[in-house]
Amino acid sequence: MSTATTGRESRTAPQPGVPTARRGIGARLRHPFSRGSADLADSTGSTEQSGGAAGRRSGDPRRSGDPRRSGDPRRWPWILALVLVVLLLAGAVYGVFFSPLLGVRSVSIAGATDPISVKVLAVVDVPDGTPLARVDLDGVAERVNAVPEVAEVEVARHWPDTLVVTVNPRVPIAVTSANGRYWLMDSTGDPYLAVDAPPAGLVPVKLATPGVGDPATAAALTVVAALSPDFRAQVTDLAARTPYDVRLTLADGRSVIWGEATDSAKKMEILPAVMAQTGTVYNISDPTLVSVH
Repeated sequence: MSTATTGRESRTAPQPGVPTARRGIGARLRHPFSRGSADLADSTGSTEQSGGAAGRRSGDPRRSGDPRRSGDPRRWPWILALVLVVLLLAGAVYGVFFSPLLGVRSVSIAGATDPISVKVLAVVDVPDGTPLARVDLDGVAERVNAVPEVAEVEVARHWPDTLVVTVNPRVPIAVTSANGRYWLMDSTGDPYLAVDAPPAGLVPVKLATPGVGDPATAAALTVVAALSPDFRAQVTDLAARTPYDVRLTLADGRSVIWGEATDSAKKMEILPAVMAQTGTVYNISDPTLVSVH
């Protein structure tokens, strides 16, 4: 076997029919996609796949079009609308509860006579311009109810600027004397208002302890309510020492023994005929057994 030496390397001469392995750069150039290139491609592909997965996990808000990202112009209309709603609500609250825009401009008194209306208006005590929504209706009602002539009261707001006070006044049906003064009495028996003299048209009632809950007072007022207007005008005095002993004195000096307050309607019905008889004392305590003296 022969060899050829060139330079420092010794090369074996190729044998006929035996393939040779090419290891030089030319071989690599003629096979660019050898194993090294495949390995590089594999590693590059793995990197791109991992990078793509990471990109899908993290996301890029600047590319994804996420409306939640900072500075998204689609959020500003909603923010502006919310601010406007808050401002409108705040303005409405201020206008209704704190500004004089919807304040009290007038006070209307209903259901009372002029003298009572003057007293009611004096105790309402709500300054002009007070926001109508902030008026203490219960407080106003309590002050008005303290007026002696008022039996019941209702206070209401009438928008935009009026306070309405509706009064149910007491109706006096009799007058009594207590502690050296005359007092008006309504149907409840309450001596509610002091007067200088008995008003015309009211029956003067003599009672030991006038007031609500007193049986003699209740009996006397029941009899007063049963009297006809014509006969009531003739009565100068009604005395009720007890609930069972009610007596009337007339202007001409005659007297009527009424007894207790039961059957008062029946007693009033027969009284004109009884008094047509001659006498000074008429006892109708038992309407079925009348006596005249």
